[in-house]
Amino acid sequence: MSLNSQTKLFQISSFNFKLNHLVIIGVLILAFSTSFLIRTQSADYGFELNEFDPFFNFRATEYLLQNGFSEYVKWDDDKSWHPYGRDVSATSQVMLHATAAITYQIFGGNSSLYDFTILFPVVIGSLTVIVIFALVRLFGGTTAGLFASILFAISLPILLRGGLGWFKSEPLGIFYGLLGLYLFLSAIKSENKKIVISKIIFGAIILSFAMNSWGGNQFFIMPLGLFILVLPFVRKDHKFLLWTVPLFVGLFILISSMFERPGLNFIYTLGGFALLIPTVILISSIFIQKLSKDKNKTRNSLILLISIIVIGSSLISDFVVGSNIGSGNLVAKTLSQSISISPLLTRSNRPP
Repeated sequence: MSLNSQTKLFQISSFNFKLNHLVIIGVLILAFSTSFLIRTQSADYGFELNEFDPFFNFRATEYLLQNGFSEYVKWDDDKSWHPYGRDVSATSQVMLHATAAITYQIFGGNSSLYDFTILFPVVIGSLTVIVIFALVRLFGGTTAGLFASILFAISLPILLRGGLGWFKSEPLGIFYGLLGLYLFLSAIKSENKKIVISKIIFGAIILSFAMNSWGGNQFFIMPLGLFILVLPFVRKDHKFLLWTVPLFVGLFILISSMFERPGLNFIYTLGGFALLIPTVILISSIFIQKLSKDKNKTRNSLILLISIIVIGSSLISDFVVGSNIGSGNLVAKTLSQSISISPLLTRSNRPP
């Protein structure tokens, strides 16, 4: 019997395990192992936390485990930011501490929390190769997903900020961010409408966790806004988009605002605008297409989009120019005051 990618190896319940599934698992194991081995290279120089912030995050996780979440959110750390102390929950990545504490209780075993936090970024960063595979596979297929997982495993910028002892925000934030994106995009693409709601809800929750874990996740949100912007032009199932996209965006902003970081102010940030404005445009564009004749639907939607872009660009430019003029006036006023005062200072310093 000749072997090909669809050769059936065995069956588990109703699932047929084929040769191509074995290849996928093998490549993902290779990607995970490669990432893990590269990230642990610094163990040659000692099994320790790396730099100041990981030590603080370890202390915060330890405090959370010993005192509980209710005490953690009230904790003012008097060993940081002397002499006033530090409001930890308002100035930290709470989800980093919470995730590490929960996973330690589940997987920590007999290891110390200190050793667990040293390995935490290595394991989370290596597991991300599976998430990036699933995300790329949605649009590029299985082969593209496998290549993406291998490239992610050996990406130098990613490895530099996720090695052994780097118990900071980036590894977990990237993991949560990519997982949240995957859940949302797979929900939009899914043909099984029964699981769409659960994917939308969990995607919004996990992406909000990502924002609280690492502020750099705004880089995931801005392309997501562009994706939402083009949906009414490339998809015909507008009724589906009218409830899925606003549900996701609304839940994400609501849950993100519950954290002290980024909090309710996230609405006024670049990431907040990058989600809210495209969502409003999507809803408006769908209603315009619904009211327009078939031959004018796309044209009318494009007119709306271009009008909003022009008006928005004008408002932004006016704001920037106004700010620059205000700053220029302030500088000029300060210089003029300095010039007028300098002779007085000179005279006052003259010998009698």
